[in-house]
Amino acid sequence: MAVMHVIIDGYNFLHASAEADYDWIRLSLEDARTAIVYFLATRGRPRREHLTVVFDGAGSLEYNIRSENQQGVEVVFSEAGVTADEVICTMVANAPNARSVLVVSADREIRDFVKKYGAKVIAPLTFMTTAEEHHERRSRRPPPEPPEKFKGTAKGEIEHWRKVFGFDDEEDPA
Repeated sequence: MAVMHVIIDGYNFLHASAEADYDWIRLSLEDARTAIVYFLATRGRPRREHLTVVFDGAGSLEYNIRSENQQGVEVVFSEAGVTADEVICTMVANAPNARSVLVVSADREIRDFVKKYGAKVIAPLTFMTTAEEHHERRSRRPPPEPPEKFKGTAKGEIEHWRKVFGFDDEEDPA
């Protein structure tokens, strides 16, 4: 079954960024989270995938919103007393079909837990590299053909261009 929901361990992803030459760890937490969301939103994931990044939000007065959508990426902050790891595990355990879930984390406990449910797991560095390669390949693709190309000419368009170019209907070469 194809992956339909990608769940990312936010701060685990952040710490792996230094290995991928992004090094978001040097930024403020807010700027780092913004950079992660931007990266995820722009790296060409298939349209049908639901993308969720989960951050620890416990003890922070800054986060009144626990879940929001930013640039097509669902951003979830854990509640006080609950870790992001617990939120991720609960999401997988409650998924209608865990086999359609991909978890991005290097955390051994998360990886072991979600595998029991049949979810796929990938390391953050591998995910970043694959996403970046996909983005580069997609950027090199020629633009799609315009839909007008396949619709044919509009009514009266041939006659218009024949007049513009001076073709006379009476002079039939056949």
